[in-house]
Amino acid sequence: MSKPAKMRVVIVEPGKYAREAEIDNTLEAEQAVVGGLIDAICPWPEDKACLILNDEGKIIPLEPNRALPEYEDVVFGTFFICGDGGEDFCGLTEKQVERYLARFRRPEIILDTPTGILCVPCTPKRYEQFMEKVQGENGPNHPDHKDGPSR
Repeated sequence: MSKPAKMRVVIVEPGKYAREAEIDNTLEAEQAVVGGLIDAICPWPEDKACLILNDEGKIIPLEPNRALPEYEDVVFGTFFICGDGGEDFCGLTEKQVERYLARFRRPEIILDTPTGILCVPCTPKRYEQFMEKVQGENGPNHPDHKDGPSR
């Protein structure tokens, strides 16, 4: 069975509301969304969904995006969520789209505190104001993170 040419995904960019999109079901299209080499993690195996992120997002470093409590970690850079079709990625169902749009809807301001990472949901405007202030004072300020991806 061949994989579909397009797939329905939820794209999550730093500082923006999550959005539904349809992308080509190719490695090149997936890399274009995340801005580099891809890595796939499956924090929700019972839901048959994968989170596709930039494999070098923490090294570059890209902008902190959203917390991922399942791994006690933060995703850096743009990522997308797609279905897990076994050997290939596939599109999300309507229910999955609704679930992940709700879960990642609002941008998060991510702060490193003495007791761990603190994520504050906000609007895109508030996120932009915060990032301008932080980057204006000290240059880019990214929270500490684990050295390697959690799987």
